[in-house]
Amino acid sequence: MDLVIELKAVLELPPDIEVLRIEASRAGFRFMDKLVNEWESQANRFDKHGERLMCAFHNAQLVAVGGLNIDPYVDDPSIARLRHLYVLQRIRRQGVASRVARHLLDTARTSFSGVRLFTDTAEAAALYEKLGFAPANSVNATHIIRFR
Repeated sequence: MDLVIELKAVLELPPDIEVLRIEASRAGFRFMDKLVNEWESQANRFDKHGERLMCAFHNAQLVAVGGLNIDPYVDDPSIARLRHLYVLQRIRRQGVASRVARHLLDTARTSFSGVRLFTDTAEAAALYEKLGFAPANSVNATHIIRFR
């Protein structure tokens, strides 16, 4: 039986983002701290052309988040960056990360020529490669997918 997930593009961080932030931080992942801090400081609100912050909800509870930005590490506004993809541990291995990432890639296809990302885990690398990303030879990107 598939897990029922509702995906929503958000304009404000849901209050229960703290649950994801704390869990990620305890697991050694600081990117959720960065997401929240940059949102609060307005340094990154995922509000430029083509950008989006997606939240995944199960039974009205936030269980995952992922974002799409213009890649700040390249001087090319046609390249996006998939970032801050995190799924609650208790929900993993049920296709949630793939659904969020696929939705973000579908969104990216309308505004960008490709998407880059950085991951430092083999598990995430395998997920991204299954979605069509190829390993990248870059200091600040481990994977890339090109649309055109």
